[in-house]
Amino acid sequence: MSSGALYVLPKPGDRRPSPAMAAPFNVSIVEHCRVSPPPDSTIPPITLPLTFLDIPWLLYPPNQTLLFFPKPPPKTTITTVTTLLKQSLSLTLHHFHPLAGNLVSPPPPAEPHIVYTEGDSISLTLAESNTSINHLSGDHPRLITNLYSLLPQLPIISMSRDTHVPLLAIQITIFTDSGYSIGVTAQHAAADERTLDQFLKCWASVCISLLKKESLFVFNSTPWFDRRIILDPNLLKTRFLKQLWNRLNSTKDYSFEQTDHNIVRSTFLLTSSDMNMIKQHILAKCKMINEDPPVHLSPYVSACSYIWICLLKVQETLELKDGPMYLGFNAGGITRLGFGVPANYFGSCIAFGRCMVMKSVLLGEDAIVFAAKSLGKEIKRLDMDVLEGADRWICDWEELNIRVLGSPKVDSYGLDFGWGKVQKVEKISSDDHGRVNVISLCESRDLKGGMEIGVVLFREKMSAFTSIFNGGLMELAL
Repeated sequence: MSSGALYVLPKPGDRRPSPAMAAPFNVSIVEHCRVSPPPDSTIPPITLPLTFLDIPWLLYPPNQTLLFFPKPPPKTTITTVTTLLKQSLSLTLHHFHPLAGNLVSPPPPAEPHIVYTEGDSISLTLAESNTSINHLSGDHPRLITNLYSLLPQLPIISMSRDTHVPLLAIQITIFTDSGYSIGVTAQHAAADERTLDQFLKCWASVCISLLKKESLFVFNSTPWFDRRIILDPNLLKTRFLKQLWNRLNSTKDYSFEQTDHNIVRSTFLLTSSDMNMIKQHILAKCKMINEDPPVHLSPYVSACSYIWICLLKVQETLELKDGPMYLGFNAGGITRLGFGVPANYFGSCIAFGRCMVMKSVLLGEDAIVFAAKSLGKEIKRLDMDVLEGADRWICDWEELNIRVLGSPKVDSYGLDFGWGKVQKVEKISSDDHGRVNVISLCESRDLKGGMEIGVVLFREKMSAFTSIFNGGLMELAL
């Protein structure tokens, strides 16, 4: 039988809280401080212009990543953990100093840009929770408001009245069992998931060096700050700036209303055998209905197609009106742009992908075939010309019904600050969850080739989604 949603079919080792865990949840702030690069750092001021790959993200909420870590070894106090995390964070900012700076948004026609000057710093919050880590790090439905309380907040750049907006904020929360979480909020216009992953791995490496009392730390992947490497033959930056300025006074607030206590987040698991089973089902369906198979049918396509169908069955069962349904996802630009971009490039280097299938088709008997064909076709198009139709990125993404965050290619579960590898990774969005369904993907912690899917829904719909998700996998396994 497929593993499906872990909290519905519990097995030994499943990440599920005890039924007795019912205490009212609370997070209290212990300390709020500023962390800057070390005082002896000789870092000259730096100004980074935004590229056409950065500007669309000014309209979206910041990236939010929540990392749960187990209780440190017995001889390690939580004070030691927080002290070393703060010290190593300062040393890491020596290498990633623009993240301690600000995004400056002067009035048009001046262009927004990133500025770091000596003395700039990031916000670091230390907090305590009155519950155990398993209460929030499992796969079961957890209130999204509780998860947000573990994350520092940053403004949406396009909606802030401040001319200087911080790029990064971090919160460390200690739980009653001495497990802890690290919440990272970063402006996507300054750092995509790849850059943020490099920052976190550098921070972890520095922390381990301090823990081992090593006198010298060697960082072998210095960030590449030169924005001239990003070519713009189609003048997309000029077009995006005009679209941004036109929306400054009319953009809707897509930030999440944290007062709604009926929205939950659950994690579902697809094993490699699950995704292969979905793939074989799609290919068999294509033969049955005399339809050409998808031009690209990877585990990513199989997983997204299956989730798309499950979500639509939950959201649209009572809606009879037909119309186009749009799914959007991020597409890596490092290997697609057609010119050399270093892997350690600092900034945003991803493109937008969007595929469409009519609602009536997605609710039909052969829905997964056409979902996979649309996704596969869009990925192939991006592989051939990632910038085709790029001038519509901003307006196209305003029409999304489902947005996919994260990538299973990022080795998130390898992160270790010296006291044990990360126990759970959550990629969280601040989008209005009533307007667009946001799902996140990351590699499985325990199963090689598996994929963890984070889903956010109203509680009653989450129950229905769970039944559809698990039931569909069970039917395919027959």
